[in-house]
Amino acid sequence: MKFANLNGERLEPAPKLTAKCPFCESDVIARCGKLRVWHWAHKSTTHCDHWWESEKQWHRDWKNLFPNEWQEQGRRDDNGELHIADVLTPKGLALEFQHSAIARDEVEKRTAFHNDICWIVEGARSDTG
Repeated sequence: MKFANLNGERLEPAPKLTAKCPFCESDVIARCGKLRVWHWAHKSTTHCDHWWESEKQWHRDWKNLFPNEWQEQGRRDDNGELHIADVLTPKGLALEFQHSAIARDEVEKRTAFHNDICWIVEGARSDTG
């Protein structure tokens, strides 16, 4: 997760910070290592959106092309289950950036949920991230 709430602000991670998940209010900790993209991680082993996937730099670079306030916007389905769009425009268009393999039925579920959605898929896979 790129953003968390700390003292009423939506912030990106920085070393040694702890904050709250903007969706479930659980504690999150800043993961700021040298190998992975800096991110917030839930202290517990569960994530509040079961569609959540880890991000590589490719994913983050795409998200960064859009305003911060459009990134990582959550919506709930009729049962109250949370789903976080990579980008959600003010007009309701969801953008999903997919770098890793994903099952067809998973794509169909996410497409049906967001309805107005555009998928950006990494077509030239490499192992460098």
